[in-house]
Amino acid sequence: MLIKTRRSFLRMLGAAGVASPLALTLGRNAVAAPGDVKVMFVYVPDGVIPELWHPTGGTTGFTLPQMSAPLEAVRDDLVFVRGLRMYAGGATHEGGVAKLLTGDGDVSLDVFLGEQLGADTPHKSVQLGVASNFQNGSGSVSYIGSGQQVAPDDNPLSAFDRLFGDLGDPTTPEPKGPDWAQIRSNRVIDRSIDDLMRLRGQLGGVEQDKLDIHLDALHEVQAQIDGTLTGSCDNVVWNTEGFTVDEMDHYPKTWEREDQFSLVGKLQMDLAVLALSCGVTRVASLMWSHPVSPTRIPELGTTAANHDASHYGSDLNGPLAQDFIAYRRFFCEQLVYLLQQMAALPDGDGGTLLDNTVVFVGTDINDGNLHDHDDMPLLLAGRAAGQLTTGRSLDYRGAADGDNEAHSKLLVSIANMAGVPIDAFGFTGTGMGGLSGLLG
Repeated sequence: MLIKTRRSFLRMLGAAGVASPLALTLGRNAVAAPGDVKVMFVYVPDGVIPELWHPTGGTTGFTLPQMSAPLEAVRDDLVFVRGLRMYAGGATHEGGVAKLLTGDGDVSLDVFLGEQLGADTPHKSVQLGVASNFQNGSGSVSYIGSGQQVAPDDNPLSAFDRLFGDLGDPTTPEPKGPDWAQIRSNRVIDRSIDDLMRLRGQLGGVEQDKLDIHLDALHEVQAQIDGTLTGSCDNVVWNTEGFTVDEMDHYPKTWEREDQFSLVGKLQMDLAVLALSCGVTRVASLMWSHPVSPTRIPELGTTAANHDASHYGSDLNGPLAQDFIAYRRFFCEQLVYLLQQMAALPDGDGGTLLDNTVVFVGTDINDGNLHDHDDMPLLLAGRAAGQLTTGRSLDYRGAADGDNEAHSKLLVSIANMAGVPIDAFGFTGTGMGGLSGLLG
């Protein structure tokens, strides 16, 4: 039984703050172990302003500066990592995105882990994007071989059809994900409304008015449940929030338009979370735009495009720097949403999807002004089934005999957390193995 008791389900509602419709419809009944860890990779374009990004103040008692400040909402779910260098390859945006998940090897980690972990899933790995191919892109993070990029799917409608359109014979005895019919038939929210309606008839007018306030709140939650995802993992009904493709949009396509950027991003995040939770895949990636990003986000009120703003010059109070700060804060806010959705979904016996996932967040360059790869602004999130202690800021500057450690060691550590025992992935110039001091 996916939801064992009414009390456990109410605890789940409380943890979710009743803010996540996804949290109220999904669950898994497998006890997570290291071999059950899911992995998600998130790409954000064009680097950071280092002094406005990296935490200060120690491993745990750190403070987040202006650019990363929105992540305060999920700081306990994060590990900030600095002092890692992307060695070899080109010191450019395009060179950086090519190395981010390959470590300057031939195959990217998302594709590699998909091959290792995906034998029993409908999709070995899933690559999603938000305008990542607009203006032909400037490189993907995903590679199936030397120079063979995997282009992310930027259209959430086609991605949904591909992921959930054909999951096999629905009469198969072993379901691929949660038994949603059973969840709906035993939903605490429905039973609570029924109980309160019966109680209402026994109360006086004043008490009925008070009870109606609670009933209105429960009906709102019920509407969220029914309006977002229903059915089963073999027959999903998904709320597109009104997103449709206009066939007259030739260039840019509807899903590439700047006025659709935020909505498409939200839909793609929801799809990635749904795919991981339902067992459609154990490995997903999401690219926000691409290197040398032309993206403008209308609601931010920025003037310059993301890449132009990344060359902010020496004036941190100037218009380019302020635009760049706004862009990066926007991407932080999207990460907060993603992690909160994952934290609200039960996965395993008492755990959540975020507990059983490791999320890697990276970019193609360090400082937009310098075009360097020397001190990459990288993030991990999730607990990898208890293997990763979060709420930390780790600094590896000078850790490799005076040089910065190779970021490829972080890729090794991610693979190890997913249950794939490798000791090298791409560049090995600073030694073999994973990143010292990361796990635990």
